[in-house]
Amino acid sequence: MAATVLLFDLGDLRRKWGWFLALGIVMIVFGMIALAIMPAATIGTVLILGWLMIFSGIVEAVHGFQVRSWGGFFLHLIGGIVGVLIGLLVVTHPVAGALAWTLLFASFFTVIGLFRLIAATRLKFPNWGWAAFDGAVTLL
Repeated sequence: MAATVLLFDLGDLRRKWGWFLALGIVMIVFGMIALAIMPAATIGTVLILGWLMIFSGIVEAVHGFQVRSWGGFFLHLIGGIVGVLIGLLVVTHPVAGALAWTLLFASFFTVIGLFRLIAATRLKFPNWGWAAFDGAVTLL
């Protein structure tokens, strides 16, 4: 049954391919605009992420109060407060926030790349070479 659903979905995709083409073109145009005004795009992205952190921190803290009897109440509450505080720092200091995000992502990709490379070379699962290649590219 799952295969027939998948084939039906592919039929819909084939008939409406123009929308995917239009979406791709729009994304390319927006990407070129972002590259042309990179500092503004960076600050804008950092501000959006900061506001998302503030909002999610508030929601997490409110949810923490709603489940006060749960054993993880304090962790939930502290996580929400930390999210709000970091979001406020990012919104009030967007350039420092951009530098911090850059450092965070660089660290993340370095660790993930190393893990993938080590796991692929140690476990030698089927097609492990592609996973090792992925890990090496992620390290770059």
